[in-house]
Amino acid sequence: MRKLSRPAELQELTNARRTYASIRSADEAWKKFGDNGDRKKVREQLESVQDDLCAYCENSLEDNAHIDHFKPKSLDRNVTFEWENLVVSCTNNDSCGNKKANNFQIYWINPYLTDTSEMFKFYSDGQIIGSNSDAEKIIKDFGLDCPRLKEKREGILSAYQVNILAVAEFPEALEYFLQDEVKIFPTAHKQIAKKLIGA
Repeated sequence: MRKLSRPAELQELTNARRTYASIRSADEAWKKFGDNGDRKKVREQLESVQDDLCAYCENSLEDNAHIDHFKPKSLDRNVTFEWENLVVSCTNNDSCGNKKANNFQIYWINPYLTDTSEMFKFYSDGQIIGSNSDAEKIIKDFGLDCPRLKEKREGILSAYQVNILAVAEFPEALEYFLQDEVKIFPTAHKQIAKKLIGA
């Protein structure tokens, strides 16, 4: 997870709170919101802000994504159309929004509201370790340590580490290499670079 910056609320959500206020079922209201195309606009806005990365695991969304209610709408109808409660998450069954499902814990961190950069430590072997007990519980609850993510992080981060070490003695090459924008797992990339060269 990384701290994300949320833009101003979309008018579609403001309208939805009024339009669907009389519908008692959060699921039914959310479905109607999707039927008219407004949900797609919200998703596109969130995907853009999140750089097409999952808000939780920082992996690429590709076509594998949905709008996740950070606090499930099944637990609180009032958060169904709340901008602060919506994130885009990947839809893998072993992690993220699907893993947390309709649960909610008070220690969970909404990446749009809290800077998590010091909560999780990443390693080139793909491991993620929490810096405290709440962070460790978040890792388990969201499946951030699932074998699929660990393996993908290891493949990318171990190669990244090798590349940094290969150019470390050439300051201009290193500077150029570090300026190259990484797409997935940006927090892990930054931590690996900092560990190796203090960047």
